[in-house]
Amino acid sequence: MRTLRILHKWLGLLVGIQLLLWTVSGLVFAWLDHQDVAGERSVRVPPSVAIPGDSRVLEPAILLADYANLEIREVTLMPVQDIWVYRVRLPSRIELRRAADGARFEIAEPVIRDLARSFYSGEGSLKTVSLLAEPTLEVRNAGPVWRADFDDRVRSSLYFAAEDGRFVAARNDTWRLFDFFWMLHTMDYRGRDNFNHPLVILCGTGALWLGISGAFLLWQAFRPVRRLASESRSKT
Repeated sequence: MRTLRILHKWLGLLVGIQLLLWTVSGLVFAWLDHQDVAGERSVRVPPSVAIPGDSRVLEPAILLADYANLEIREVTLMPVQDIWVYRVRLPSRIELRRAADGARFEIAEPVIRDLARSFYSGEGSLKTVSLLAEPTLEVRNAGPVWRADFDDRVRSSLYFAAEDGRFVAARNDTWRLFDFFWMLHTMDYRGRDNFNHPLVILCGTGALWLGISGAFLLWQAFRPVRRLASESRSKT
C-alpha cells in the first residue's frame, strides 16, 4: 500500500501537469475568436471570372501531345490574375501552360504579389514575399509555398502554392497563439496534429491508472472507519 501511494502521488504530479495544460489550452480555444484564428477578416476570395469570348485558347488535344508518354490526372483551364492557363496535374507534379500558346508559365514573385494584394482585405500593406521550399509548421505539409507578409497589427501572412499559385492558408498572431496551445493540447511537439503518438497514449493511460488506483486508495482509506463503526454497533 505504501508503494502504491508513492506511485500514485508522483504519477499524479506528472499527469496533473498535463491535465492542467489540457484545461488551460481548452480555455484558450474557447476564448479566441474563430474568425480571428482563421484569418477570415483579412482575406477575401476574388470573384469568379469568365474567359473573354475573344480570347485565344489552345485546343487541349494539342497541349496533351507533349505528355504522350505520361499519365495525366487532370487538366483544368483557370485564370492566374489576368492570364489564362491550363493546369496539368501529373502523378508527381503540376505544370502550368499558357492557354494562348501552350508555353510554360511559372509562378514568380510578381505574380504572388498581385495574388496577395487581391486576396488581402486587411488594413496593412504588403511588406515581403518569400519562397519557402521546405515544409513549415504554419502550413504543415502543403509543400513549397510562397509567403506574403503584411504589416498589419496581427502580422498577417498569406500562403500560396508555389506550383500553381492557389491560395493555401492565412495566418496571423492569433493563429500562432492558437497553434502553440494546440501543440500543448495534442502533446505533439513536432508536427502538432498527431493524436496517436506514444506520449499522449502514455499520459492518457497514466490518467486512467490514477483514477483506478485513486478509487482503490479511497476505498482503503474508509475501511477503518467502517470497521470502527461496525465494532461500535456491535458493542451497543
